[in-house]
Amino acid sequence: MIDDLEKNEDSGMEPENVNDGAETPRNRALRKFGFHSRIPDRAPLTGKILDFARLFWILLLLAVIMSGFDLFSRIRIERNHRVVGIIAEYRDIVLLSRQTGESVGDTWNRVRETGIVGVCASELTGKDLAAGFLPVYYGSLATFRPILRFAMALPLDRAAILVENSEPLFETIVDYLRIRYRGVVTLSMAEGTLIVLPQATDELADAGIIPDFAALSFAEKAGARVVYRPQSAPGVDGEHTAASMEWIKKNYPSISCMLPAGQIVSGYPDLAPLIGTLKELKIPVAQAEFVRQIGVSELYSGMVPSVIPLHSLVREELISRRYSREQVIERMIRAVHERSIRLLLLRPYELYSVGKLVPFIEDTRTIGRSLESRGYMLGWPETIPMKNPSPGSAVGVALVFLTCVWSYARRFYGYGGEVSGAETAVVLLCGAALGFCAWKVSVVSRMLGGLTAAMIAAEATLWALDAYEKPIYGLLAGLLVTVAGGIAIASFYGTTRAMLRLTPFSGVKLTLLLPPVLIVLNDLKLRIHPESLPDILRRPPIWGELALVGCALCAAVILTVRSDNASFVPGWEVRFRDFLERLMWVRPRTKEFLVGYPCMIVYFVAERKGWFENYREVFRLGASMAFASAVNSFCHFHTILILSALRVVNGWLLGIAAGFIILVAMDYVGRPLWEKLTRLFA
Repeated sequence: MIDDLEKNEDSGMEPENVNDGAETPRNRALRKFGFHSRIPDRAPLTGKILDFARLFWILLLLAVIMSGFDLFSRIRIERNHRVVGIIAEYRDIVLLSRQTGESVGDTWNRVRETGIVGVCASELTGKDLAAGFLPVYYGSLATFRPILRFAMALPLDRAAILVENSEPLFETIVDYLRIRYRGVVTLSMAEGTLIVLPQATDELADAGIIPDFAALSFAEKAGARVVYRPQSAPGVDGEHTAASMEWIKKNYPSISCMLPAGQIVSGYPDLAPLIGTLKELKIPVAQAEFVRQIGVSELYSGMVPSVIPLHSLVREELISRRYSREQVIERMIRAVHERSIRLLLLRPYELYSVGKLVPFIEDTRTIGRSLESRGYMLGWPETIPMKNPSPGSAVGVALVFLTCVWSYARRFYGYGGEVSGAETAVVLLCGAALGFCAWKVSVVSRMLGGLTAAMIAAEATLWALDAYEKPIYGLLAGLLVTVAGGIAIASFYGTTRAMLRLTPFSGVKLTLLLPPVLIVLNDLKLRIHPESLPDILRRPPIWGELALVGCALCAAVILTVRSDNASFVPGWEVRFRDFLERLMWVRPRTKEFLVGYPCMIVYFVAERKGWFENYREVFRLGASMAFASAVNSFCHFHTILILSALRVVNGWLLGIAAGFIILVAMDYVGRPLWEKLTRLFA
């Protein structure tokens, strides 16, 4: 039959019985062009006839062009904000100086040479004051009762601070506490001034009371930037929190950023006064990764775009995960390179009891040099400008979505590669209308994002799989669909809030789960799988199919749970990821090069050689994981767009290589073993 069709095609004659299930010359031509090779012939709609395969690529290109303004705007922002700041805790500098016997100033000079530009100045809690972090006496009022010369009608559990009159910080401490708290009582006596706070000592054990004035004074003299860390402050309302922040900035101008500490943001729930004061004083807020404080999301949302992402490694995590020095260095570099972190808070290693200064200096210098070699500059970072989506990129995303839906529907319902101009005009008008709705209505925007990402992954998979006779073209087509759609999504949804991870993308899980469903429906409808759904339901199940379905379901659950969740990643995989990071500059995703693309390579060969006829669907579903993961890479808006594209290409290349390795193993080991087991159980 195929030979007869080829003769008819060469002679210019139409074959007989073109709709009896045989392949027509038109479908053969479309397949050579790379369009869907399994689409049966059906009459197109009336109007001017166009080739849908070419039209598909034209529409994707048009969508990318429509996204051009937002695309170049985002790239310009990412290129202009390449300054990274490295900071350290002031208390760590003090401890390092005590270990070496140097002065704090000398230790700071040695540390500053590595590229550190600032220090963290924390707010001292009741425990810190009791431990002697400031030259004051702290305790409950009952503690100072013996020195009081007259009776007091105050509860003896109230917190009190005794400041000697000879202390240089005497007036500073008194002035600050009067601004900070409502209802402060001061008592003068021969030993000094006793300041009675309105809260009890139990309430202030872990609450911020006084700034670390020693750290602030040191930074002013050393010319260092200060990241101020206010603690949770029960009993202090938003107005007093804002007033105290204004007083601190006025007296210590070196404060360049604020990093909330404690379990609750100071001043919560009334954060409006604090946000207004920070904006007026032009003090940005540092956004610590993986920290979930009460009120922190409201603070960041109100401060946009004056937010600087920060990464640090807490001591408990360092010890529990047994990080080596090399792993700490790589983690810090990846935070900057992959997640657009612009502030790094480094701490000495708790694994060392003594001699912390030398490794701290060496590793800080290594981190700085590695960042500079990647094109970053060390200094004090600036906040990114405000970027909102434009209507052009909204239309671009809508056009991508409708084009993918259109392509899937034509394939599913059996319309060939011809399309009328009227259909094209309807799609363009619908794309403009849907894009405008997405630009104006947030609910439509969120729904469109998830559905578009899923449809891109499904269409990229089908374009690649249907070109099994030309695997190189299929792989390239799938990659181009992914990149074009990913650029459209990254341009429209890559706003300032998204880059700061304040508006998470809602379609990550849907992109992993929906494409396999669409591929199964397509394959059953077009009989790419040798059986239809009624045939499968009527016959008894096969053990091999049940095992594969069970493995596929387990794999889907694992991949979905592991997505964006590092706690489910084993240690050996973390080490393997680190190796790939060093080897390829940007690490490809595991789902792509170990699952998706190898399944696609195996499917190409299995289809052409007639292997695993009843089980090829498993490889088709596995191939969808590659493009779903690749699309999700573009949905990580906190990652530099060029790096996301490079990650996708790296996964594509490494996955193809892994697929060939697996193919060789299957051909020489797996296939003979499968045939032997099949004969045995049959």
